[in-house]
Amino acid sequence: MKRTAPGTIVLLLGVAALTVAAVRPELRPWPGPGFQTEAASLLRPLSRGVAFTPLLTVGDSLMPPTPEDDGFLLLPMPGGMALQSVGRGLAEVYVAHGTSWEDGVGSGRVSRLLLDRKSRRILSADWIVDGMESFERLSGGTLAVTREGFLTPHFLVGENSLQGPNHGVVAAVSVRSGIVSALPWLGRFRHAKTLLLPFSNGRIIAILTESGDPGRSQLYMYLAASDTDFLGGRGQLYVLRADAPREGPDTRLASMVRKTRPLTGRFVPVRGFSVAGDPMDPAAVELSDEASGALRFARLGDAAPDRRNPSAFYLADQGAENWIDPVNGRPVTGDGRIYRLELDAFDPTIVRDLRVLLDGDDADDLYRPSDLESDDRGLMIQERPGRRGIHPSRILRWDFNTRRLEPLAECAERDPQGRLIPEGTGGVWETTGIVDASDSFGEGMWLVAVRAPNDYASPFRGRGGGGQLLLMRTPAWGEAPP
Repeated sequence: MKRTAPGTIVLLLGVAALTVAAVRPELRPWPGPGFQTEAASLLRPLSRGVAFTPLLTVGDSLMPPTPEDDGFLLLPMPGGMALQSVGRGLAEVYVAHGTSWEDGVGSGRVSRLLLDRKSRRILSADWIVDGMESFERLSGGTLAVTREGFLTPHFLVGENSLQGPNHGVVAAVSVRSGIVSALPWLGRFRHAKTLLLPFSNGRIIAILTESGDPGRSQLYMYLAASDTDFLGGRGQLYVLRADAPREGPDTRLASMVRKTRPLTGRFVPVRGFSVAGDPMDPAAVELSDEASGALRFARLGDAAPDRRNPSAFYLADQGAENWIDPVNGRPVTGDGRIYRLELDAFDPTIVRDLRVLLDGDDADDLYRPSDLESDDRGLMIQERPGRRGIHPSRILRWDFNTRRLEPLAECAERDPQGRLIPEGTGGVWETTGIVDASDSFGEGMWLVAVRAPNDYASPFRGRGGGGQLLLMRTPAWGEAPP
């Protein structure tokens, strides 16, 4: 989030809550056997029993049955996803694309795909966010359903950018009606994820992660009494403030938390500042965070629920080597961390336990974790090494029972000339989204997205590059690696 000193606030133009009503008809199978990409997998296995089924590759197109219908083209930068079974042996997949006008591709979109669960072929597709809404760099998809307190399903995505007319908002897309609504009361900042915890005590509980610059990344919560209150802005936004450790100074930095030193804390209201009459403006939210003593992380990414405890969730921090703790002179977290937070079952603003689960700076084989997904047996972790990565982006899993972290897969990365990169290098390609697909495709199945920004063989070349959507089969939890 942009930091602005008091007295020098930059007035950013606010916009009213955007609502676009473009009724989308139900996706129905088009004639024919369906489509599955002919491209090779952009992932390769690192463990026995891992296999891939590539579904769609960036640039693949689907032709509609009649000239009056719109065709479909898979756009670059696929990321946040969700999946639900819709009966008749079919499943719908929703994919957020982190595209921007800066890339020459157009503003953010959300693809909707209809899959045959048996043949694993795409039967039809369209866009439920088609670019007319002017969202920028959409990410972090979440499907809000009855379990989270929503009477009708909504796909939640956030802008990972402050550019554009909406200045960093979360959007809710009704997957039935096609109505798209911006939710500025969830804060205007660079959103990475909006996680909804299971509905309890009569309240909607949303966890929001900010993908800000190192040290300007905070964790938020939004509480509302119902889905209509959540979608209508009748709730309260909070930011996490950690309690001071029993030993050592209160630096308000995430380095106060260690594997051997968990903390407690509280989510406190975000209020007291306004810019251009908008209390959710990026500058106003940042000033409120500073006044509240909010806990500062390096670069927050995804969040995932603890399926065994409805009051707990996991959090990824990608780390930053150049953000230094002034007390010890070391990075707050250089290679990244996974945190686990447990909230009070009766008052979710109280954090009963905040601890480090995995630490790339403390002997764990972890480098720049970004995206997460969970089931009741463990946690799936996707890395985002960046252009100076020490190895390609990997998919790891943490087994709750064995407490073992193992790599399952990595990007089969190539250079811009199409040549496989040397071993021990890489990180330009990224695994950018993962969803538990076991309910639709069987135990051990996951839906995965890959981005290949330097893939100049893609039709989009330098305007977002290539990418792919795949199904990944993994071995049973607890099986020994080779």
